[in-house]
Amino acid sequence: MVGVAYEIGRVTAFGYIAVLLLFIKLNLWSSATARLAAVGRMAFSNYIFTSVICCILFDGLRLFGKLQRYQLYGVVLFVWAAILVVSPIWLRHFRFGPLEWLWRSLTYWKKQPFRILGQVSA
Repeated sequence: MVGVAYEIGRVTAFGYIAVLLLFIKLNLWSSATARLAAVGRMAFSNYIFTSVICCILFDGLRLFGKLQRYQLYGVVLFVWAAILVVSPIWLRHFRFGPLEWLWRSLTYWKKQPFRILGQVSA
């Protein structure tokens, strides 16, 4: 019986890979990858943002141990959606996330440029 489950899982994995490759080939993936890239560029800020949101939800609102698993999926989707929406918008106006900027400034012992200055049209 274990062998059957393994084979079904293998076929399913190949199906997911095929769909992913189809998205890439049809260039349907570029918007998602751009958003994920923005999230990656702000990884430190997003990590702390997630921690603060979860502390507010679970400690401040006293939800720790009170939500069912399916309700926790909603929390995860909310946090992911917030990060996937806010990160690209932030990076349109600023070079780094706020904590990445602070970290970089402390590393180089010099205040780094933060805002993206307006483009000069030719």
